[in-house]
Order: sequence, then C-alpha cells, then structure tokens
Amino acid sequence: MKLNRLEKQTFLLLLGAAIFNGFVTGSFQVQDIIAKKALHALDWQITILVMLWPVSNLISIWWGKLLEHSQSISRFFILTAVMGRLPLLLMLFVSGFNQYLLIMALLFSFNALISPAQNTIYQSNFQKKNRGLAFGYIASVTTLIILVFSFVSGRLLDMNENWFRQIFGIVGIMGVIGAVFFAVIRIRKTRFHDKAFLSIRELFISPVRRSFEVLHKNRYFAYFERNFFIYGIAYMILLPAIPKYLVEYLKMDYSETFLAKGIISQVGILLLAPLAGKIFDRKNPAYFSFLTYASLTLYPVLLLLSSFFIGYAKVNYIVYFAFLLFGISMSAIFISWNISSIFFANEEDVSMYQGLHVTLTGLRALFAPFLGYLIMRLLSVQAVFVFAAILFLLASALSYKLYLHMMYEEMKLNSREVKHFIYLRKIFPFN
Repeated sequence: MKLNRLEKQTFLLLLGAAIFNGFVTGSFQVQDIIAKKALHALDWQITILVMLWPVSNLISIWWGKLLEHSQSISRFFILTAVMGRLPLLLMLFVSGFNQYLLIMALLFSFNALISPAQNTIYQSNFQKKNRGLAFGYIASVTTLIILVFSFVSGRLLDMNENWFRQIFGIVGIMGVIGAVFFAVIRIRKTRFHDKAFLSIRELFISPVRRSFEVLHKNRYFAYFERNFFIYGIAYMILLPAIPKYLVEYLKMDYSETFLAKGIISQVGILLLAPLAGKIFDRKNPAYFSFLTYASLTLYPVLLLLSSFFIGYAKVNYIVYFAFLLFGISMSAIFISWNISSIFFANEEDVSMYQGLHVTLTGLRALFAPFLGYLIMRLLSVQAVFVFAAILFLLASALSYKLYLHMMYEEMKLNSREVKHFIYLRKIFPFN
C-alpha cells in the first residue's frame, strides 16, 4: 500500500486495536457453543442467545445519529470500553444461563457502536483507493488472533469447561485495551452536523426519519440493503441449527467445534481478506456481493451432504470443508459488510449509512433465528440447510441484477450483460 502520513498513523493504531479486539471477536464465534455445553442451554435459549448480537444492532442508527453530530468519536470508544467490555469480568461470577445472557447483552449492545464509528475512521483518514486493502489487512490480523484464541480456549475448555469464566474475563481486559487504541485515533472529519445538543425527540425520532430519507433518496443503497437483508436471513436461520448439529448430531467436543467454527471458518479471512479488499477497491459492491453470495451457497449444501454420512468416521472432514468454504466466502462478505456503505454514501457522512446498515442486521434478527428454530422443530436441521441455500442464491441473483441496473444507467453494459439484464428483469420484475 502507498499510504500518506495520516494513513500510516491511522493504520498502525487500527492494527493495535485489531490485535486486542480480536479476542472479543473470537468470543463471538464460540459463545453459543460454550452456552450449549458448559451451561447446558436448551435450543430456544440458544436461539435467543444467537439473536443478541444482531438484535443489539437495532440501536446502531441511534449511534449513527450521535456520530453525525460529533466531530470527535473518541468518547464513544471509551464508552464502549467501560460499558461494553469491562462487564465481561462479571463472567467470573456466572452460575447460570440467565446471568450469561445478561452480560452478553451488554457486550453486544455497545459493540453496535463500533462499526459506524470505524467507518467514519476509514472515510475520513483513508483515500478511496486504499480503504478496502487497508481494511483487508486489519481483518487478517484480527482473524489471526481469533484463530489463536479459538485453538487455545478450545483446548483449555476440554480440560475444564468451567474455565470459560476466566477466559471471558481476559477477553474483557483485552477488549478495553482495543477500545483505547480506537479512541487514540484522531480523525479529520469534515462531514458532521454542528448542533452538539440533541433533544429527546431528535435523538429518538430523527434517526428513524433519517433512515427512511436515506433509503428513499439513495435507491441503489436501498436495493443493496434489500439483497443484504435476504443474505442475512439465510445466515441467521443457520445460527440456531449449527450448535445443535455439531454438538447433538455429530457429537463434537470443544476442540472439534472450535476447530470448525473458530479456526477453519476464519482461515479464509486470514489469508484472503487483503486480496478481497483489493478487489473490492476495484469492483462495484453489487457485483462483489453477487459473487460472494453465490459461493456461500456451498456452505449449507455441504452441511446438508454431511448429514447423510453421520456415523461414518470421516464425516467431520466434510463439515470442516464446509466451514473452510464458508470462511473463504466470508473474507469477501466481511469486507462488503463493513465498508460498502462508504461507496453508496459518496460525499455524505457515512455514519448514518453504516448505522442503518447495521440496524437492518438487527431487524432481520428479530425473526430470522426464530424462523430457523421453527424450521428445525417442525421439519429438521437438514431443512434449515436447504432454505439457507435457496436464500443465498436469491440474494446473489438480485445483486447481479442490481449491478447490471447500475451499469445500464451508466451505459457500460456489453451485449452479453444486456441479455442477462433483460432475462433477470423478466424473472424479477421488481426493482
């Protein structure tokens, strides 16, 4: 990367934040397995738990609104450290699922601030040509920490599963240090509303009105979010099914489940995130998403395939391969999820765009995990895999149509793409 002085300083601080924040993100990957095995959580309790992270994102538009009215974002990272990371030390006193759930709710609620604030950093301190690649390198470092965390914590919990309390305590301390690294970053934010004080009405009503305004004014962003919403439903209906499938169907222990969910699934991000970021910098986000949603379809398909070989010695290898492909696809999804809003925001403050994007993640979380739970209860775990694959394909097709639509209006389609556009408009007559 060819970085200027500000970009270099910012990149180094983001690197420090990534190292310590990787412990927090690593805990996100395995918190459902810990609840299932160490606290013997029931299926409906796991469903509520896996909803916490995305449902807490509902408040992101309010974080985004506050960020729109702030020239400095450091105070928000300190708030996250004190209210969202430090409470993990209370895990040392957890004796049941309800206490565990409450602490995780605090963690996820304040974590919803990180993404819009981080987008502000990338928009303000990085040139457009460097954003994706810089984010890719940071993602790889975070993923390396996740791999180490997952491997070590899996081994420790196989020796004594009650050590999850101490592990979360360490995660809390690391998370505080990571938030401080974020807070030290100084941004050159030129896009902000200079009204420092917001009334109660402005704070609670204005973000909702502003969200509809963004979606109405920026139709391409609205279509992009619709497609991301469909992808997210597919992703989330799998959430309650995965712990049940790995623990109850395949009888995996901590090391095996952490290997699948916390290590193999992250290898793609570790190795390919910089490449994905470089491609992202050169490609339209809609086309980028079209490819990644299509490749992600293989993940539930392979899990479905593995279900026909339960009881065979090598069945775990099919599951590991499924998580490997999942990780490869997620290396691109991770980039797209985090910084696509900058592309659509253009010259506007990205805080509200990313806040809306994250909030829509929470909106689908209000029903998607329960939908997965109902499919699992009324039909089977295998049926969840089938529904997820269909939705991934639908999101891919609609993303390709959006890309063609954008290129059509710019008169940049070749004859083959024009044929594809006409064909897709017949299949999906809505915009």
